[in-house]
Parts: sequence; structure tokens; C-alpha cells
Amino acid sequence: MKLKDKVVIITGGSRGIGQAVAMHCAREGARVGICSRTAAEMDATVAQLRQQSPDAAGWSCDVAEEDQVAEFVRKAQSHFGHIDVLINNAGVMTRPVPITELEARKFDYAISVNLRGTFLMSKAVVPIMQKQRGGSIINVSSMVGRGAYANFVGYAASKWGVEGITVTLASELSSDRIRVNSVEPGYVATKMTGFHGCKPESVTDVFVYLASDESKSVTGKMISSSGWKSQVR
Repeated sequence: MKLKDKVVIITGGSRGIGQAVAMHCAREGARVGICSRTAAEMDATVAQLRQQSPDAAGWSCDVAEEDQVAEFVRKAQSHFGHIDVLINNAGVMTRPVPITELEARKFDYAISVNLRGTFLMSKAVVPIMQKQRGGSIINVSSMVGRGAYANFVGYAASKWGVEGITVTLASELSSDRIRVNSVEPGYVATKMTGFHGCKPESVTDVFVYLASDESKSVTGKMISSSGWKSQVR
């Protein structure tokens, strides 16, 4: 029970990686709250979570909308009493095309969800963690946010930005004992990848580690789910 009684909130927690991480956290004793834009999927995931964590809860939220983010965080804090871990998982990816074919609105969409969403959610949760004198923020990155991949300029810009937020906040919040790290999960079978790749359940261990007290000295790290144990020594 590595996360016994810790409160973990996860964006985009109704399916894919977010759902798998939520279920693993619940099995490790965490009290789990999720948000999603898809109510039916969210309700189904919460029902599963409650088999492990009776007070698990979910709320509708578009992470790109500041008022919705503030309301989600307010409800989560009111429901659980505190927030120990934030996992910024919600993300979108537009169809890969050359920059000359990428519509500005699709570029803006990737930035608004992946980057703005991470910023807004972190901004809302940090004051709570500062008052608690501790916490862990885990940002979901991508291999496209760490290397050059043609035809992914919008998605790449958003995920490179997430890495920038990660290392900046790790430095900014270290005196508050708030740890900030990113995870590159690899090629995972989700709706975003057309369900090609490894199972979401195979990449959850690193998230549980970063959420737990085992990683209390780990911050500012950009970790990959493959071989992650060697990366945090």
C-alpha cells in the first residue's frame, strides 16, 4: 500500500493511461479523484475505482478552461480534504501533417489542452500543496516532446512546453517541498495511438513511484517508463 491515504487527482482519468494509473493508485491505497470531458466514461471508471477506494470521485472538466479547472480543484479539495498528488495526464494529438498543412486552430487546440491545461491545473493545485508543505506533480510528456519528429509541430510544441514547465516548477517549488517530474510513457495503446502499442497497465509503476514517498528526493526529472528505475538513482 505505497499510497495509503494519499489523495491523487488525475486529469483525463476516464480512459487510457489516466484510467490505468488511477486504478493502480487505488490498489495502492490512494484516494482517487479524476476529471474528464466524457461523462459516461468517467462514471464507469469511478464505479471501478470505488471497488478499491470507496470515496473515489469524478468531475467533468475541460482543462483548457480556467474556471472549470478552478471548480474541479475546489470540489476535489472539498471532497477529500487535501491534495497530495496531481497527475497532468489529459492530452490531445492532431493528425500528423507538414507545417504548411496544419491549421492554426488545430495547433491552438494542442497547445490549449496539453500545455495550457498543465499550466492551469498546476497553478490551481500549487497553493494547496504550499499550505501543506509538500506534494508531487507528475506531468505526462511524450517522446515527441524530447526529440525531433517530422509533421508533429503542434503536438511537439505542446509537449516540449510541458517539459519546460516541469523543470521550471521543480526549481521554483523545491523550497515548498513540492516535487515536479515528467513521464514519457512510450508508445501506448490508447485512442490517441489508434490502440497500437503496449498496454496502458504496463507503464503505471513509475507514476505510483513518483506519487509515493519513495521518490521524496526526486524532482526535476524527465523520466521514461522504460527502464525508469535506473533513471531515478
